[in-house]
Amino acid sequence: MTRDELLKLHQHLCNNAQMLMSKKNHDYSGGENQSDPFLNFTRVEKLGITDTKRGFMVRMTDKISRLITFLDTGEYKVADEKIEDTVLDLINYSVLLYGYIQDEKESKG
Repeated sequence: MTRDELLKLHQHLCNNAQMLMSKKNHDYSGGENQSDPFLNFTRVEKLGITDTKRGFMVRMTDKISRLITFLDTGEYKVADEKIEDTVLDLINYSVLLYGYIQDEKESKG
């Protein structure tokens, strides 16, 4: 793969990740009328499970575990799950975590 091909792949993955985040964020944050993009993540804190930032890390760790299994076995048993899906989820969780931290900083002023 050339550098240009890698950069095109990066753009492709980021575009797909953004489209996926838009759809999933709608579903997980309460639909059209909700404005909290972190709603499903902050619920772990409200339920007393862990703090929100660690909740992000738990979900990212789940995806990393899937990638490790894929690297070890070369396959996913869930037929409609592909390595790209796991990578897109990791991209989105990273962006969401970063956004949450930025929002937290701005709220504290």
